[in-house]
Amino acid sequence: MVLVPGWPESARAYDEVLPFLAARHHVLAVGPPGLGDSVESTQGYDTGSISRQLENAVRSFMPQSIHLVSHDVGAWIAYAWAAQFPERIRSLTLLDSALPGLTPPQSFPLPPEVNIKLWQLCFNTLPELPEVLTQGRERELFEWLIQHKAQHPERITQAKRDHYVECYSKPGAMTRGFAYYREAAKSALQNIEFAKTKLGMPVLALGGQIAMGDRLRKSMEALAVHVEGGAIEDCGHYVMEEQPEAVSSRLLEFFERVESAKS
Repeated sequence: MVLVPGWPESARAYDEVLPFLAARHHVLAVGPPGLGDSVESTQGYDTGSISRQLENAVRSFMPQSIHLVSHDVGAWIAYAWAAQFPERIRSLTLLDSALPGLTPPQSFPLPPEVNIKLWQLCFNTLPELPEVLTQGRERELFEWLIQHKAQHPERITQAKRDHYVECYSKPGAMTRGFAYYREAAKSALQNIEFAKTKLGMPVLALGGQIAMGDRLRKSMEALAVHVEGGAIEDCGHYVMEEQPEAVSSRLLEFFERVESAKS
C-alpha cells in the first residue's frame, strides 16, 4: 500500500492511520517531490510528470500491484498515476480533493462558505505574490488553514504543526508547493485526456462531511467503472488526522472487499 499526502503537509499526515493500516498491510508513505521535506522535482510539477516519478521510485520497493491512497494534492497525483499505470494499481482511494479539470466549475462570486475552503486554488497560482506574503509567516498561514478547513483542528497536534512549518520554512519549499497549483492548468488538460478512458480498478472516494462530503464520490462516478465512498462524519478536510479510526476502518473494509473479489 502506498500513501500520498497533499499540501501543505508531508508523509507524516498519515501518522495517525499508520498503526491501523500497518497491522494488516505493508505500507509505504511517500513524500511527492516538492511537498513536505521531499526533494524538488526534476521534471516539473504537473501531476502527469510527478506520478511518473513516483511510479519509477516505488516500483523498486513494491514491484507488485499496490493499493494507492491519497489526500488533497496527493489525490491529483494518484489519479494521474492510476490513469497512466492501471496495471500497477490494485485499488485507488481519493480523500477530500477536487481533481483539476474534472471537478464541476464554480460560479463567481463564490459564496463565503465556499470561498473560505477554496481560495488557495487561485491564490497559490499567482506569480511571486504568494511567496511575498507568506515568507516568514508560514506558521500563520498553516494555522489559518487548519482552523478554517478542519472540523476538529485540535486533533492536529502541535508536533505535527511544528513539523509542517519546519518543512515549508526551508528556502524554496513554499515555491515548490505552489508549483503544483501553478501547473494545475497543465494537469487539468492531462486529466481531460485521461478521463476519456474510465479507470477499471476499484475506487474509494471519501470526503470530510464539512469539506468535500459526498461530492468526490459523485464526481468519480463519471471517471471510473467501480466507485464507492461517501462522507466521513464529523470531519473537515484533514480526514486522516481528524478521524483516523473512521478513515482506517473504511480503508481496511474496502481493501478486504477488493482482495476477496480478486481471490
